[in-house]
Amino acid sequence: MEKIKKALEKAQQQRNNSGQSAFAPNIITRQEERPKAIVYSQTRSVKVSPELLRKNRIIAGFDDDPRADIYKILRTKVLHKMQANDWNMLAITSPNRGAGKTLTATNLAISIAQHANYSVLLADLDFRNPTVHQYFGIPPEPGLSDYFSGEKDIPELLVHPEIEDLIILPAGKPVKRSSDLLSTTKMQNLAKELKTRYPDRIVIVDLPPLLQTDDALVFMPNVDACILVVAEGENTEDEVRNSIQLIENKKYLGTVLNKSQDVRLDEVAY
Repeated sequence: MEKIKKALEKAQQQRNNSGQSAFAPNIITRQEERPKAIVYSQTRSVKVSPELLRKNRIIAGFDDDPRADIYKILRTKVLHKMQANDWNMLAITSPNRGAGKTLTATNLAISIAQHANYSVLLADLDFRNPTVHQYFGIPPEPGLSDYFSGEKDIPELLVHPEIEDLIILPAGKPVKRSSDLLSTTKMQNLAKELKTRYPDRIVIVDLPPLLQTDDALVFMPNVDACILVVAEGENTEDEVRNSIQLIENKKYLGTVLNKSQDVRLDEVAY
């Protein structure tokens, strides 16, 4: 754990020296009245079992789970930075598989959706290994792969898991040549559409790992900011350092330390 912590501290120091500040600790106090509830007339509504969510460690929506507070802290830090820069598209990635990036993206999406001022779209862009749908127990198809094959339109793909102000955009069936798909003009146009359609919507994209394919790097120009998820005892110091170097300096928000043995650090550290 010490090696990972030192790697994160060193990387953050390098960012600070180059003018990139760490998350500001300010707490958001603006609590405007929540807008009128969205009516999902063109969106599939799927009832998600609370028991399944708990089993899959999707706990951000449960007030009786103390771990939900960790995601509220992460939410506050993320929203502070997003608000300050007028950003609304956030990528979640990791050095390699198994670090917990999708778990983090899903819990953060739910936590932000509970905020008074935002709705959230959680998009699964990990086309080689789509897993967002598994956490909610929803069908894997249809999804974005059907949109790019011309079989479906986006409104037919959106899923409302009956969690207020949260919409899911599944990836669909796995795609082998996913980096080619992510670099198409159709994808660039879709990313722009997702960013600009709703001014009060935060778009969270679950991207593939940075060190295994070029998929995340191909899509990264479309996002405003990026969080790196690393796993204690699994990711090496070199993997953490190399991953951070691949993220554009101004887009790097911080690193979530997952699977920590230290209760105070479990799930989030900077």
